[in-house]
Amino acid sequence: MKIGTGSTKKVRKGVLARQSGQTPSDLLLLAGAPIVGAAAIIGYAAWKQGGLSSVDPILFAVAGIPVAAGAAFYMRAKKRLVEITSVIEALRISSDSTVSDTELFVSESDSGPGKCWNALVRSRSHVVAVQEEPSSTAHQAADNALTRLAIDSYSDALCLIGRDGDVLICNFAANQFFGSSDNSIAGSNIKDYLEGEALDAVADVLSGRVQRKYSIDINRQNATNQNNEVFRFVVTPIRGNDRAAASIIVQDVTRQQLAERGRHEFLAQATHELRTPLTNIRLYIDEAIEAGDEDPKARAEAINVISHESLRLERIVSELLDISELEAGARVVDQGDVRVEQLLEALKSDYVSLAESKGVTISFELPPKIPVLQGDRDKIAAALHNLVGNAVKYTPNGGSVVVRAEDDEGVLRISIEDTGIGISPNEQERVYEKFFRSEDDRVTEIEGTGLGLAFAKQVAEMHGGELSLESEINKGSTFTFAMPKPRLAA
Repeated sequence: MKIGTGSTKKVRKGVLARQSGQTPSDLLLLAGAPIVGAAAIIGYAAWKQGGLSSVDPILFAVAGIPVAAGAAFYMRAKKRLVEITSVIEALRISSDSTVSDTELFVSESDSGPGKCWNALVRSRSHVVAVQEEPSSTAHQAADNALTRLAIDSYSDALCLIGRDGDVLICNFAANQFFGSSDNSIAGSNIKDYLEGEALDAVADVLSGRVQRKYSIDINRQNATNQNNEVFRFVVTPIRGNDRAAASIIVQDVTRQQLAERGRHEFLAQATHELRTPLTNIRLYIDEAIEAGDEDPKARAEAINVISHESLRLERIVSELLDISELEAGARVVDQGDVRVEQLLEALKSDYVSLAESKGVTISFELPPKIPVLQGDRDKIAAALHNLVGNAVKYTPNGGSVVVRAEDDEGVLRISIEDTGIGISPNEQERVYEKFFRSEDDRVTEIEGTGLGLAFAKQVAEMHGGELSLESEINKGSTFTFAMPKPRLAA
């Protein structure tokens, strides 16, 4: 059997088609009640008086009044009650989205509820038609508003350029970059705002000489802080559009360039620091081999240098790994009790003999009781070792180093004060940079990697504290390692 053969189609009838002309039963009862009552009164009178002929004619007249009133009420209310019933039916099915307006019409009289209902249905149809007619225009306007909001929220400058170079669309960032946030550059020619390589890039794309994305970096001086900024100027041809020929995106890549430069400098410094001990190890291995058993003294000296340089290499690699892991967040901070009093005693035993060998006096001024901190004991110990070690290292013969612990409210401060060579004001902001070494000749003569302060600062900040510096050239420096004390449980 073919699809559809033998099937029957159900036709849904509207309210008007299903509207019954029969009298509602409730109305019949209501209208018939006076008639039945009048008949009962007349029957009772006839029974009392022995027949209908004996009944007073006035009683017939009085009984006929409710009969006439019931008939009049029936004739008047019948049509309206039918209309009310149909309106109720129409209201019931109007919530169905598949019901058309035609199916909602009911029969109507000149002043009945059916006429009012049908008028409402017709007005509803008109409103829906009016709303649906401009829907595409409304949606288009909404899309345009969203598009404008989207491109204005874009942080990079964005422009669409016509084939003659006129700016068709630009966002807020483009107005700021090329002109002013108060005056849009849309409608003007982009060539009025470009020069040099940027102008050549746009001309090449508009002329068709370049048919791919074209990107160049442009240096521009910031008028506010007089620093150079780097902007990436990207021109992309647009195909298949009669109006737009190219798009221009300008990105501020200053921070990216600085980060890239810092990475290259870090690698260069790390390579240099690692190469020095490796070169010495290689040279003294050769010397030890050449000396052999014939010159035990020279071989012993070579082995001693190899051991020293191996420890130096191990320290550099360890510091590099510690800093890299802290910056990357790869290592989780071990939380535990940090007994600072024990750490300071260990520092005292480690550096007293070293300081005396250099002719430097080292003293520890500690309160009777030092609070127990919460944090990574090994990292805090390493940070304090770097600070005390630097103080002893950069303090000349006859100088002094004082380590103090101060229990302030909510914070424990450990300050390391020395009478060393000091740090010049223009270098104090850079001492926490990785591999930074002062240009002072006295510093270059002392062995160091420039990683200790960077590590100590990161450890302090990782524990919610800070590392601060006060220094004066040729008078000394004071580094203060501050960490918050743990809150007592309520």
